[in-house]
Amino acid sequence: MHLRSRRVANELPAPDSPSPSGTRRSRHLAKPRIVVQVRSKKPDGQTISRKMSQKDLVTSEKRRTPKRKAAPPPQSHVLPDNLLEEALKPLTSADVEGWDGWIELESEPAFFNMILKDLGVKDVKVQELFSLDQGSLDILPKPVYGLIFLFQYAPFLDAEEAENESGPVWFANQTTSNACATVALLNIVMNHTGIDLGSQLQAFKEATAELSTAVRGYELGRNTFIRKTHNSFARRMDCLNADLLLENEASDAKSRKRASASRGTSRKKKSKKRHSADYGYHFIAYVPSGGFVWELDGLRGKPRKLGSFEGDCWTTVARPQIETRMLQYEESQLSFNLLSLCQSPIQEYRKSVLSALTAVQVLDAQMKTHHGDVYTTLISNSDMQLDPNDIPLLAEYDLKPEDVPAELPPGPLEPRLREGNLSANDAAGLRRELVMEVRAAMGEYRGEAMVAMVDEERVTARKKDYGSVLHKWITKLAEKGVLEDIINLSS
Repeated sequence: MHLRSRRVANELPAPDSPSPSGTRRSRHLAKPRIVVQVRSKKPDGQTISRKMSQKDLVTSEKRRTPKRKAAPPPQSHVLPDNLLEEALKPLTSADVEGWDGWIELESEPAFFNMILKDLGVKDVKVQELFSLDQGSLDILPKPVYGLIFLFQYAPFLDAEEAENESGPVWFANQTTSNACATVALLNIVMNHTGIDLGSQLQAFKEATAELSTAVRGYELGRNTFIRKTHNSFARRMDCLNADLLLENEASDAKSRKRASASRGTSRKKKSKKRHSADYGYHFIAYVPSGGFVWELDGLRGKPRKLGSFEGDCWTTVARPQIETRMLQYEESQLSFNLLSLCQSPIQEYRKSVLSALTAVQVLDAQMKTHHGDVYTTLISNSDMQLDPNDIPLLAEYDLKPEDVPAELPPGPLEPRLREGNLSANDAAGLRRELVMEVRAAMGEYRGEAMVAMVDEERVTARKKDYGSVLHKWITKLAEKGVLEDIINLSS
């Protein structure tokens, strides 16, 4: 469309000449108007032109170009006056549940044990290994469900390894920063049918059974129950640091993208990158499943099959792979950690206590019937005193009198007691052995229970947030002028 404008003055008659209608025209001159001649072409190529006033032209342009709505003003965030105190305030349970992030978790067995307990997993214990020799792996409580290896992550090392494979293994990708500890835990316990996962974790496993590894990891990352359990150790500064780290990573990614766009597509460097201290630490899992040993790295697309095994010696396949990973780093790199997931021995100790108490109770019942006061006199020594019906004693081992059966289960002692051919002296000697066995099992149970108590104390200390107290203390020192005196002395 071609536009051409020209200004045309009104043609007015002389002042004294009559108007065509017979009325006298006003002496005031009319305002000049702008006439625009609009030329346009038809589809057949013919050019047409028409005149439009300025008013009609503006109206037409408004009709063709609708008025845009003004952008809403940016929302302003009102910061509290006591911002530092708010930032140091301890987190509440609602704060932890409402936060979408994941905190970094130390490689501490006590923390992993508490996470498993809070998730509902029963009779599984995490313990640290201080040596990678096969002898240390062989003495672990059986069965060994899996190993968790912590190392400083280097993407270029993983890129040169063998391709991933699919197989009969439950595996979830890590789709959220700092979630690798819980991802590694779940990638182990989900692959053992003999582990009691608890109601919520079992429901999650069934709901995600048919999903892909990436979607399964996404569902894991957005699961409120799992995320809240992982973040049960969170302090406010942990959350602030995690948020700041994500913000810095996003900002760096945008900067690299802009720089790459300005330079154009760059050629890949053939030289191998050196290890950088900026890389974070990462947890991966090793687990037996379907007759094979698998390396389950949440940052990989699929699990990695390491090799087959027979019996319970699957750690002989995983150990060389872990050693190879360690040798890929510089000799000065010593930041490695290895944890094992095994069946908790405390239940085995409890079963040993119950079995020995049952044998003592059955032996006493039979011998008192056959030998009466003679047997009672022989077992009256203080080192043989043990009452299988002692309620406070049984309560220490999570037992009740009704848990101790009246009949001995099948075993090496059952034929000897059934025949009833033991003399009073032989029966007393057998009871002494059983009492020693009970006390040994009780000692092991108490030792394991003591370790669990120490873990709980360590977890409780980790959850305490001293930031607010330290801030108030420093504030008081500043108000009293103590900090100023220290600064003057140091200068």
